[in-house]
Amino acid sequence: MMNPQIIWLIAALVISSVSLLPLINSQHWIFRISDYIRLQLLILLLLLLVTEFIFIDLNLYFAVPTTLFLLLAICYHIFIVWPYFPKRVNKKKFNKNCISMLNINVMQENKHYHKLIHIIKKIQPDILLTMETDRKWEESLSEIEPYFKHSVKIPQDNRYGMHLYTTLDLVQFKKHYLISNEHPSIEVRLMDKNDNEFIFWGIHPPPPSPTEKPTSKQKDAELMKVAQLSCNIELPLVVSGDFNNVCWSKISKQFAKISKLSDARQNRGFYGTFPASIPFLRFPIDLLFHSASISINKLDILSAVGSDHLPLYAEFTICNAPTESKNSIDKQTEQKINEVISEGKKAATTENESSNSMK
Repeated sequence: MMNPQIIWLIAALVISSVSLLPLINSQHWIFRISDYIRLQLLILLLLLLVTEFIFIDLNLYFAVPTTLFLLLAICYHIFIVWPYFPKRVNKKKFNKNCISMLNINVMQENKHYHKLIHIIKKIQPDILLTMETDRKWEESLSEIEPYFKHSVKIPQDNRYGMHLYTTLDLVQFKKHYLISNEHPSIEVRLMDKNDNEFIFWGIHPPPPSPTEKPTSKQKDAELMKVAQLSCNIELPLVVSGDFNNVCWSKISKQFAKISKLSDARQNRGFYGTFPASIPFLRFPIDLLFHSASISINKLDILSAVGSDHLPLYAEFTICNAPTESKNSIDKQTEQKINEVISEGKKAATTENESSNSMK
């Protein structure tokens, strides 16, 4: 039987090392995966720190350096996730002009259409964004269409279909294919009950994973492209969807900085949405970013609908700010953004050619 001290040492070194992998400047999924499970890694590291006093003789030569390495990893994680711990937020007074939004990746293979339809009928959101919706999902959701004035539909069978429904007045809409023809996004110009116009943008870039894309190049490129385009939008702006990216990651921070948008989760909580079936492993990848002239009144996750994602629900208000000032991007930042976008498009082309050659 292996010595408990050896087991503890191996666990401490491995988990601490895995925790620091995102510091390596690589877009391969192996180096990005630890970003998604920071909370879980932090809990494991804290447990290791506590159990050290049970299993480890602190006089042993490896105890001090391992403990220091452990503490370094713990501090690193706390520094990253601290802004998302719930803090006191000023409660908003009820506003009759509050806009409700429901954002859900339905999981294309999911056949529990009635579960989502039940939630939609109960909540009756002003904006409904669905992802991974194919023709079958579109046909099933026809039941809820009478609740909405307008819809924008992009059914696809590659797990990247997208549908948007709204009770608000639709001024204009665009269907974007920013990086790849396989991954659409929807931009709509809406008007609230006080005739305030704003932009809502729904996105769903592909994730880096063993079963999807080998790197985060396409995802990073799409986020940078949306951030770049956001700088030219003078109206209040909301960007939501399945980002396939945690809110505290480096690319999310860059997205917020370039677009000048705020993360709705900051100071409110983590609101993990994936995977729905394993609460301990959940992390936040269904995100919501908004401009300064938009006030978030409520943010929550709803009950499971048979998907691997939980629905994200939000209520927000357009403040008395008719236009947003344009955000200028310095030349060096612009060059870096264009490089990320170019790499993403090249990756999409290469992967599509490889996929076609295998058919």
